[in-house]
Amino acid sequence: MEPARNVQELIYRYRYLKDQRDFFAEQLELLNASLSNIINTKNTLNNLKNTKVGEEILIPVGGLANIKATIRDPEKIILNISQDIAIQKNVDDSIEFLDKIIEQHNDQINYLRNQIQSMDANLQVMSKEFQKNMPNQ
Repeated sequence: MEPARNVQELIYRYRYLKDQRDFFAEQLELLNASLSNIINTKNTLNNLKNTKVGEEILIPVGGLANIKATIRDPEKIILNISQDIAIQKNVDDSIEFLDKIIEQHNDQINYLRNQIQSMDANLQVMSKEFQKNMPNQ
């Protein structure tokens, strides 16, 4: 009876760890997408440094759609810092702000990657242990 209980406990621990690993992998995917978006925003702001008042630009409005717009004040950037809070900064300060967010994202991405690697190693050990405990057929 004891070996069956050990196998059952091992299965439970394996599933729990696998669920955690999958959750971390989803979070990593979301962070990578967010990081891509922030880097794209930073590149756009860098390009704005060479833009003059009255120049026409394309602004992405979602999906594959863009609209034409005319620059009125390329030095005033409005940054959303939360769902309902926005701040105004100049281009250089906006880029500096985005650099800090990029650094935070990279730290979080590295943390998640390390956690996933650790979980993968544990899952591999558990899988081998499970195979050892399986009756020979």
